[in-house]
Amino acid sequence: MNLSLNYNPVIKSPAPRRGRMDRVRAGVGLFGAPAAWIMQLFLSEPLAAHACYPYQTPLSAPLWESLPEILLTVSLVCLAVALLSGFVAWNSWRQSEFKPYKQGGDAVNTGGGTDGFLARLSVMSSFIFIVAVIFNSWAVLLVPPCRSWF
Repeated sequence: MNLSLNYNPVIKSPAPRRGRMDRVRAGVGLFGAPAAWIMQLFLSEPLAAHACYPYQTPLSAPLWESLPEILLTVSLVCLAVALLSGFVAWNSWRQSEFKPYKQGGDAVNTGGGTDGFLARLSVMSSFIFIVAVIFNSWAVLLVPPCRSWF
């Protein structure tokens, strides 16, 4: 008894690469916004700490008068990187949605699967870390430098 009546290993998918996420886009979408947030923390915190506490005693004013502008510039650059990552993730998600491809009356799912999951994960990750970068940027604007919080 032949169970594989219509199976032919030579026939390939009608659209083997349609809807596939590029690895670079997937990486930028998944890791761009978190990397921007981490870079914001790794640059802002040491700069602010050194400007306000360079030696054994804390200072009442930062070493550099332009410290808020420096921290705001770091925050804006990191926000731009995070927004770019979010844009890439959004476009990847839009391209990985189910788009049926008709061949001989049969609909073939050209998106979704692993690519769709990675695209949705990229969008969620980018959104969360864009919000984190914005909140850290607001701290630069709301908290005076070299002052106690309490």
